[in-house]
Amino acid sequence: MPLVLMKAAKVIGTFAILPLIVDAADGKVPVVAAGGLVDKRTVRAAFDLGAEGVYAGTAFLATEESPLAENIKQDMLKYDADDLLMFRAPNSFYRSLPGELPEKLLEMDKQGKSAAEIWAAAGDYNCLLYGMHDGDLSLGIASFGLGISSIHSIDPVSVVVDRLNSGVIA
Repeated sequence: MPLVLMKAAKVIGTFAILPLIVDAADGKVPVVAAGGLVDKRTVRAAFDLGAEGVYAGTAFLATEESPLAENIKQDMLKYDADDLLMFRAPNSFYRSLPGELPEKLLEMDKQGKSAAEIWAAAGDYNCLLYGMHDGDLSLGIASFGLGISSIHSIDPVSVVVDRLNSGVIA
């Protein structure tokens, strides 16, 4: 029986879907958890639910070494998951910090525009370059995961790695 991870912009969170994926994989393939993994508790929870590895995206965006624009790094510390604007894109969705373009894309989504129309208005993947790298949310988006709520500082990568590993090493 196939798993449906997303249907009509409905999203199932990592810790709700992970046990279902582990059960469906039935040991045939390794399961790597992603989404909301930012500290030792979330990493430990992913392994407790059967994951064999983790992928931490937002946690590493909040590092000194990250190529994010400095204004975006500082803005990500001001927002939490409830503040992110979510809109559809072909085969996916994006969550972005608020800004001129993200608000326009959210409005298009609410108006029932197609994912292709929304993504075209975003400027395709260039919107990530303009928003995250250049720091311009009038031309781009700054996409983060729900783990943003647990990020309160911009740290060196080594600190983030130690923080995540502390959930694995008892």
